[in-house]
Amino acid sequence: MKSYDLVVIGAGPGGEVGAIRAAQLGLKVALIEKREFLGGTCLNVGCIPTKALLESAANYSKFKKAEELGFDIGTPKFKWDVIQGRKDKIVDQQRKGLVFLMKKNKIDVFYGVGSFVTRTTLEVKLNAGGTEKITTKNTLIATGSKVRELPFAPSNHKNILTSDSILGIDHVPKTMAVIGGGIVGMEFASCFGKFDSDVTVIELGPRIIPSEDDDCVKEFSRHMKKQKVKIETSTKLTGLKDNGDHVVVSVEGKEDRKFDKVLVSIGRVPVIEGLGLEKINLKPNDRGFIEVDEHYRSKADGVYAIGDVIPTAALAHTASAEAIHAVEFIAGHKPPVINYDANPSAVYTKPEIASIGKTEQQLKDAGIAYESSKFPFAPMAKAKIEGAADGFVKLLYDPKYREILGVHIIGAKATEMIAEFALAKVLESTVDEIGHTIHPHPTISETIMEAAHMAVGGAIHL
Repeated sequence: MKSYDLVVIGAGPGGEVGAIRAAQLGLKVALIEKREFLGGTCLNVGCIPTKALLESAANYSKFKKAEELGFDIGTPKFKWDVIQGRKDKIVDQQRKGLVFLMKKNKIDVFYGVGSFVTRTTLEVKLNAGGTEKITTKNTLIATGSKVRELPFAPSNHKNILTSDSILGIDHVPKTMAVIGGGIVGMEFASCFGKFDSDVTVIELGPRIIPSEDDDCVKEFSRHMKKQKVKIETSTKLTGLKDNGDHVVVSVEGKEDRKFDKVLVSIGRVPVIEGLGLEKINLKPNDRGFIEVDEHYRSKADGVYAIGDVIPTAALAHTASAEAIHAVEFIAGHKPPVINYDANPSAVYTKPEIASIGKTEQQLKDAGIAYESSKFPFAPMAKAKIEGAADGFVKLLYDPKYREILGVHIIGAKATEMIAEFALAKVLESTVDEIGHTIHPHPTISETIMEAAHMAVGGAIHL
């Protein structure tokens, strides 16, 4: 049997990053992946393909306003097969890049399903047939998550779709219902709405995107209304029936409605089945997560877990950071414990939403004193130039020490600008320091400086 210092199970943004970092630190590493390709959900059916579609949708919206920009291009039309082809090409390029990185770092890759035989022995049921056993000093579980299904209305990947199967759809439907108003559901609603699909979002809870700040959600909802995306909150789905050429959607208290396609997006669940955890006496908690300490050690000696299989934010960049910490700890280093208040959230709808730290409601619920300042994009010249004058930057900060407690941005480049605050949180920066930091002109990022100026004596351009 081949023997390793570290075996990583799962090649998503947690697993592949952990494998590479471990190899850089001199460990002998193996990576086990059950898919045909590396990259996990994020690359194959998640972050990357969805953002490719969202970019095409944003460009299509801009082309429709070409005359305002001084261009005469007639009535723009889109070619869905070309858009899908571009998305697939980007994914394929990234897949090839990961294969190259594994070879470059001398990481052995096993394509198959890995499971524990003992704490130090794993068996891989190879996709190509047969099995192989390998031994390891340490194991990193990075198997990610899968879509949560409705028990009374499972997807059939034809007309009732999941966030995985909708990526292969061969046309933009005239009508679409999105079940679930979380981040993933709203990204697809935003995308297909911009491609002229008549989209209705059905959300059980009282509001969409519950993880984000109330002000951002209100602003976003206003934009969805302008895009003619209908949002129904506090609405309970009771059934889905695929009749072949349409789906009948039943909700409590309303008449049945027909939609060409239905996307079910009600969250994700950790993938832990088939790992053989019982053989190493490792029992998940009642929510299906593996419990770990601050260094991502499970209760089984030498077994670590990161990403969507542990109860932290189910985000690709979170999994990558956790993987780096875990393997550096395995290699004998002393990495700093991750500060999850410095972990940014990014929503790639149009407009984008990004945040870090606490929301106002969370601060209120915790009884934490705070002050806030908010500055709109509208006065910024660069925002006007880019046709992105909607949105704002909102800062929440401690009134005594002036430290940033939370930041909430909605608008163009929000998912890029939030990185400034990720660093600010790590450095425990104050709102004063951000206000006194020179930002380039003309840029949309000047909105950050102006929001901070509001907290230190008054904004200049408002």
